[in-house]
Amino acid sequence: MGLVISRKSGIPIYVQLKSQIKDLVQRGVWVTGHRLPTERELALQLGVSRNTVSMAYNELEAEGIISRRQGSGTYVSVGEDSLERAGRKERLIKMIDLAMEEASHIGFSIEDFTAIVMLQVRERKELLEQLQVAFIECNREQLDYFTRELELGSGVAIHPLLLDDLRAGTEGERNKLARMDLVVTTFYHLDEVRELGAPADKILGIALEPELASIVHIARIPRETVVPVVCLTQTFGASVVEALSNVGLTFNEAPIITSRNLKEVQRVLTGLKWVICSPSRKKDVEAVAKPGTQIIEFIFHPDAGSITALKTSLLTCKRKNTGSNLMKASSNK
Repeated sequence: MGLVISRKSGIPIYVQLKSQIKDLVQRGVWVTGHRLPTERELALQLGVSRNTVSMAYNELEAEGIISRRQGSGTYVSVGEDSLERAGRKERLIKMIDLAMEEASHIGFSIEDFTAIVMLQVRERKELLEQLQVAFIECNREQLDYFTRELELGSGVAIHPLLLDDLRAGTEGERNKLARMDLVVTTFYHLDEVRELGAPADKILGIALEPELASIVHIARIPRETVVPVVCLTQTFGASVVEALSNVGLTFNEAPIITSRNLKEVQRVLTGLKWVICSPSRKKDVEAVAKPGTQIIEFIFHPDAGSITALKTSLLTCKRKNTGSNLMKASSNK
């Protein structure tokens, strides 16, 4: 099969697995249509957890390298050219050249073509205007990150909602949720968010993944080390520990520190060389950590497939709104 896992390299196993599968496709060893082993089969063959294989497959699928077919299996879905950004850009340029040639044949100049394209681009951007989007999460840190970092374009009003607040909320708050154009939450909370009043046809589930740079940095830390996780909530800290465990990174001890008392945080960090922190606690840790302490910021973000699904859903919502507004305007004439 050609897949070899090294447990001493310091590189997370799922990253090794993903890289080797991609290499097999690039070299033409596994061609388009090649059927991959199931997650269970590959986990048994390599002696790793099924979660590890699942993480590698999920990332490969998000990049368009493999595809899952219901009831059939997992297959290589692209060839070598599709794996390189340069190749994708080249194909896009060919499509644009072809469109310009077609435009010329039907009587449009290059200037006309450019003006029409710019108009279409502008109209497509405007499709995202005036959308009301709720983000629901169980911890404040992840919710703040979504609101601050996700770039959804102008005209998208984001309403961050903490799951605990929604549980304890009034009927009016739940009615407000029902009026959202789109309700975004992680797959873990889909059923509960639906029960709390969000219309099923407006809910979008997204998958979160840890930032690869954080994982690679943490993989270099000796396993017998004590590595505290400084964050705002136990929920976020537990998510970090679970994410590390899923890729085979477990340490002698990983205490979760949520105290806002900087002296207490400083006491915990005394004598330690490494500390993991959430984005919201990085400044606190930097203020009390001794020089030379390795501070690793741990970030969760939606995977590539989720980002694509989110932007597609926003466009669909705007088209529906635009169509509804046109119907209303027509009926008022």
